[in-house]
Amino acid sequence: MIRRSGYIGVFLQPFTKEEIEKFVAHWLERFERVEQVIPGQGNYTSTMVIEKLDDIFYEEHPQFRIIQGDEFAWVYLSHNRQIIETTGFFSDHIPLSLEVLLELPNLIEVVEETNEKRLKELEEEHYF
Repeated sequence: MIRRSGYIGVFLQPFTKEEIEKFVAHWLERFERVEQVIPGQGNYTSTMVIEKLDDIFYEEHPQFRIIQGDEFAWVYLSHNRQIIETTGFFSDHIPLSLEVLLELPNLIEVVEETNEKRLKELEEEHYF
């Protein structure tokens, strides 16, 4: 059975284009490969490699795949929101789905996706 792991990163302020560029720049420096889901693909999940900030598709809800070795994590965010959701696979070391959040600018909290109590509080505080 494959075990999944996911995290919610809570940030100090809503995301702007510049803030999202900072995230992508961090991922480009830190991880082997960054891809973005191509907008408008319907049920298909086609991605494009992001090699520089000019490659980013600017849309309301960009989705990224971060790859490091044999592992990958999905990253979901939205303009003008303050959370990033990640999902990936369980690992005996720090899961990539957590690692992609670490050291991002203005990160104030990381919540495991299984922490229903805290997620409900964040929802009541209108983060979702």
